Amino acid sequence: MSRRPGPRADRADVRGDILAAARALFASRGFKGTTMRAVADGAGVDVALVPYYFGNKDGLFAASLELPIDPHEKIDEVFAQGLDGIGERIVRTVATILDDPVVGPALLGLMRSAMTEGAAHDVVRDFIDNVIIEGYARHLDRPDARERAALAATQIVGLAMGRRVVGIEPLASMSVDEVAAHVGPTIQRYLTGDLAPGPTRTS
Repeated sequence: MSRRPGPRADRADVRGDILAAARALFASRGFKGTTMRAVADGAGVDVALVPYYFGNKDGLFAASLELPIDPHEKIDEVFAQGLDGIGERIVRTVATILDDPVVGPALLGLMRSAMTEGAAHDVVRDFIDNVIIEGYARHLDRPDARERAALAATQIVGLAMGRRVVGIEPLASMSVDEVAAHVGPTIQRYLTGDLAPGPTRTS
């Protein structure tokens, strides 16, 4: 007699096992390349348990964005030292996080899925918009704060893609110190320096 899908009594944290497998697969294959069956195989559970806990792949992806760190807290921590040297601190923090064996795969899954269309793309865009850009902007006391934050955030997204998703050399092999020294001044200018005048905006 077949058993209905449900929690496994012999596993301490089935949901956590599924999420760990999903994060690893989203990081290596992206949203489109990750299947529910592959996630189940990676977690060592019956494939029926994946929709039991998460509904569908969109739900699984959204849940996988419950990052092992609090991004709001991390952004506040980086800005707590003021705006002097903020560019290098941001780059150093991001590069270090991407190299972390636990947090890195979750963020790499985020980056890979940014290249897809549909629900995953929308989730990633909302994360970048409402967490990263808003997080940077609230620390800038100026009318163009959001514009500056968006420029800095897209630079960081490009850095993450080039360094860890696409693996562009020599960027991928640079030390954290080298990356911070090269990219930090650009982030600094976006956040605190002079920007080229843009077109006049009308309401």
